[in-house]
Amino acid sequence: INAMAHEIMAFAKGERSILVRKVYLHKFIAEVREVIGQELATGRCHLEVHDRFRGVARFDENKLTRVVTNIARNARQAMKPGGTFTWTIDSEDGQLVMTFADTGPGIPEEMEGRLFESFATHGKAEGTGLGLAIVKKIVEEHGGQVSYTSAPGQGTTFRVALPL
Repeated sequence: INAMAHEIMAFAKGERSILVRKVYLHKFIAEVREVIGQELATGRCHLEVHDRFRGVARFDENKLTRVVTNIARNARQAMKPGGTFTWTIDSEDGQLVMTFADTGPGIPEEMEGRLFESFATHGKAEGTGLGLAIVKKIVEEHGGQVSYTSAPGQGTTFRVALPL
């Protein structure tokens, strides 16, 4: 909790601090899988992980863990019990590519174009509107890109691409 508070304060101040190092993906995936599995279980949602790339990448493990957990938390808040969150790890054109798909209701029309803005939230009692803004900041600090696709009633898929 203390680390999260520091991270939110650093975000609010516009500070940038990442510690990029070599990460063995099989270890990272196993550790994060346990964390988001617990998160999703609180909403009685299922987790699927497709680790198609298990090599080595370079990123800040703590910050990328925050990216995955923020996206998973949003998915859990959006999905009904029994929903599925799918995390796929792959490599494409010299990039580490992670996609996160949920079976929720999709992004509300009111949120289109505002999803990565600070304090942008819609219809979530637990939401602060900072989760996806932090995701975007972390991904961009790594020299990567984050995007999403969504369809009403069919869920949302986030795509995070980072340089390998």
